Amino acid sequence: MAPTLQGEWIKLEQTGKGPGPRSAHAIAVVGDKLYCFGGELTANIPIDKDLYVFDLNTHTWSIAPATGDIPHLSCIGVSMVAVGSKLYVFGGRDATRQYNGFYSYDTLTNEWKLVTPVEEGPEARSFHSLASDEKNIYLFGGVSKTSRLKLLHAFNVADEKWVQLPTPGDSCKERGGTGLVLVQGKLWVVYGCDGCETDDIHFCDLEKKEWSKVETTGEKPPPRSVFATAAVGKYIIVVGGEIKMDPNAHVGPGTLCGKGFVLDTETLEWSKLEGNGEEETVKPGPRGWCASTAATINGKNGMLMFGGKAQTNERLDDLYFYAANSA
Repeated sequence: MAPTLQGEWIKLEQTGKGPGPRSAHAIAVVGDKLYCFGGELTANIPIDKDLYVFDLNTHTWSIAPATGDIPHLSCIGVSMVAVGSKLYVFGGRDATRQYNGFYSYDTLTNEWKLVTPVEEGPEARSFHSLASDEKNIYLFGGVSKTSRLKLLHAFNVADEKWVQLPTPGDSCKERGGTGLVLVQGKLWVVYGCDGCETDDIHFCDLEKKEWSKVETTGEKPPPRSVFATAAVGKYIIVVGGEIKMDPNAHVGPGTLCGKGFVLDTETLEWSKLEGNGEEETVKPGPRGWCASTAATINGKNGMLMFGGKAQTNERLDDLYFYAANSA
C-alpha cells in the first residue's frame, strides 16, 4: 500500500462560555478563531441562536457580538463555511420545521446580513452540506420539507448570486448527512443517507461541470452518514458517523462509529486514519451528528471536530484536532 496520511489526535482544552454539549450544529474557522452555530441538546429541539467563537491561541470560548440581521430562528441541521473574513450560514430548521435563510457574518465588523431569505434562492433544507473556495460557496443535498435532495448550487460571493449547477445522474441518490469537500477543483460527495446509509462517492469537476461516480479500493469505510469530514491536501478524512439508523430515527442514537478513514483522491485508495500508535490514548469516541472543518493549527493542517451525539444518546462537547504530519 502506498504511504497514506499520518498524524495524531490532539484534544484541545476549553475555557470560557462555550456552546456546551450539542449535535446537528456547524463549525468553521476564520484565521485563529473557530466559530460554532446551531445545534440541539435534545433531539429536534434547537438550543439557541448564538454564534460562539473559540480563540485557538488562548483556548477560550465566548459569544460573538452580533449586530444587523441576526438570525431569528434557533436551528438544527445547519451548515456553515468561511470565505475570507466572512462566515456563511445556510438553512437548518427549528422544532416546527421552520427554516432559516442564507446569512453572512462579518467577523471583522460582527455584523449579520440576510443574503437570501427563505423564499428566494435554493430550497430551504436541513442536514445539507456546504463547501467553499475563494470565490464560491457550494450547497449540496439535504432534507427539505417534502423530500431529500441532490441538487447542487453555487453562490458567488462577489456577485451575491446563486446559480444551479448540473445535477448528478441516477447513480447518485438524493441524500442528507453527506460529506462535501473540495479537492483540486473537484467537489466530492462522500456517503450520506438516502433512506439508508450509503457508501458511494461522486465528484463534480467544477471546470467541466461534469459528474462522475468513482470506485474505491483499500480499507473502505462501511456505509454511514452524519460523520466528520475534511479535505487535507489530496486526502479526504472521514471520522465517525451513523452506520445503522435508529428505529426511532433522529430521536435515538442509531449505531455509531468511532473509527477514522482517509481516502487518497489520486489513487482512490482508502486506508485507516493513522494515529500516534496502537497505544494511542487521545482519540475521539464513537459519535454522529458532529461538526467538523479543515483547519491549520500551529503550522499543522488537519481536521477540527466538535461535539456530536454519543452512543448513549447524550450530547458531547469535546474538541479534537487531527494534526497531519504532512499534507
